[in-house]
Amino acid sequence: MTKTIEDAKKLPQSPGVYIMKDRENKVIYIGKAASLRDRVSQYFREQGSPKTQMLVKNLEELEYIVTENEVEALVLESNLIKEHTPRYNVRLRDDKAYPYIKITNEEYPHICIARRREQDGAQYFGPYPSSKAVRKLIRMASSFGIRRCRKKLPCPPCLNYYIKQCAAPCLGEVTKEEYLDIIKNVTSFLKGKRSQLIHDMKAEMEKLAEEQEYEAAARIRDQINALEELSLKQRVSVPSQKEQDIIAYAVSDNTGSLQIFHISEGKLKGRDTFSLNTANSDEAEVVSSFIKQYYQDIAPPEEIIIPIEIKDESIFRWLSERGSLLKTPKNKVEKGLMNLARDNAGMLLLQKMLAETKGKNEALLSLQKALSLPVLPSIIEAFDISNISGTDATGSLVVFRNGEPDKKNYRRFRIKTVEGADDFAMMGEVIARAYTRRKKEGKGMPDLILIDGGKGQLNAALAALSGLGLRLNAAAIAKEFEYIFIPERETPIILPKDSPALILLQRIRDEAHRFALGYHRKLRGKRLRASELGGIAGIGEKKKQALLRYFGSVEELKKAEVSEIAAVPGITRKDAEAVYEFFHKT
Repeated sequence: MTKTIEDAKKLPQSPGVYIMKDRENKVIYIGKAASLRDRVSQYFREQGSPKTQMLVKNLEELEYIVTENEVEALVLESNLIKEHTPRYNVRLRDDKAYPYIKITNEEYPHICIARRREQDGAQYFGPYPSSKAVRKLIRMASSFGIRRCRKKLPCPPCLNYYIKQCAAPCLGEVTKEEYLDIIKNVTSFLKGKRSQLIHDMKAEMEKLAEEQEYEAAARIRDQINALEELSLKQRVSVPSQKEQDIIAYAVSDNTGSLQIFHISEGKLKGRDTFSLNTANSDEAEVVSSFIKQYYQDIAPPEEIIIPIEIKDESIFRWLSERGSLLKTPKNKVEKGLMNLARDNAGMLLLQKMLAETKGKNEALLSLQKALSLPVLPSIIEAFDISNISGTDATGSLVVFRNGEPDKKNYRRFRIKTVEGADDFAMMGEVIARAYTRRKKEGKGMPDLILIDGGKGQLNAALAALSGLGLRLNAAAIAKEFEYIFIPERETPIILPKDSPALILLQRIRDEAHRFALGYHRKLRGKRLRASELGGIAGIGEKKKQALLRYFGSVEELKKAEVSEIAAVPGITRKDAEAVYEFFHKT
């Protein structure tokens, strides 16, 4: 998240595109930059225009995609603006779209500039960032003999014939086979086979300069400049009509960042990013697992391009049945896109690791200082109670280790000794049950116990600990005002909303609440489902549970026939008839 100049200074000093989003995760602005760090920092340095002020005010999240050069960033910016139509961007009209070079699909094709790619059988090259350079390139292609005029053949020759810029198929001076060889050479030229040509042209330019033919040398210099400009890699806009996903990732230890670039109509239209926990899996397993999870509920594109070979044939068959081909990059374009995706994955992983390391240390140190703890609270255990009027009451224990959830040590409790809605007594029961056995076994204790609630819940927890002969660091956080209570202090601790310590406590408290509420809902739902069967003669608790396990829900049980109900283990024919009659009374 980038919301201050300090955040912006953490961005890479690379060319790329930045994408600004509001609180509703909607894209509000897309821009390009020669240096992402410098450009984004400018938004926070001064008030600027009213538009800049509104952008900063509404900015909630900033994403970025690094590119190899500024030309790539420029083309990608255009593609993404057309895709998302952000509120604060000036939308380009169609006649301002980046140009293509087109070789028409005719008996004797001609070359021209085009503003959009159409399904007309023609060959398209681009898009390119400069119309001026494209026109120069078309003039240079004419030196091969390809015609530029749009006239219907045969016809009188045009000026290009007389200045030796056209093979003149209009006059029949070239056979169809010879002309198609010209088209082949021009196509190769436009596909980027220009290195040798540029080398030869530079030699010719130097020769002309030595002979003081400065005007001729200048013309060749301009042609070289156009060629070099057009030789910049256009990895973000590729000559393909296929729908493609490019998958790349970067991994460090068990942590990774994965990127999917979505290619549509030859353009990079967007990307998705994911964090990975590789669990010591090899690369092929990571890729296979991701593909199975990601494309389970969405339609895959025509091609999915992955960085390494995988051997799981079932994935190939599964995708093939859904009309998708899984492969590794096969050509320069696909390899270029893969490198771009991998660069972005690596950049995000590095920034994530730096932010997490710094954020965790800051939060734990801040918390230690705020609560005056004698040790850094590396292990925090949090408790919450969930109940409605005392029914189906549950408690939860969640563990955070070095600022991250340690889910294998989560515990949940069904309240056993407290009747009615007595949250304080329930908290005391859960605390006592959580630490009684641990004390007996001599296991380690947490650096801090966090209670969801106010001073009453905290005192109940302290009393339970005292009853066990334990004296542990404890605190409570009350949700209404986010006040923090600690033992032996009458007034609460009030931290700023952006305090790393408060944010960490809120995150742990919310996780404890989620875990307790989930168990409470499960028990309550189970009880309510069973209560719907309470009026059936001969159906006791065991048979109720057997029916619910077999059918999964009361709704499915209602749809069943007598014979299906009787098939449940432990249910007799007479029971089945009683159940069926109960749900089908007229």
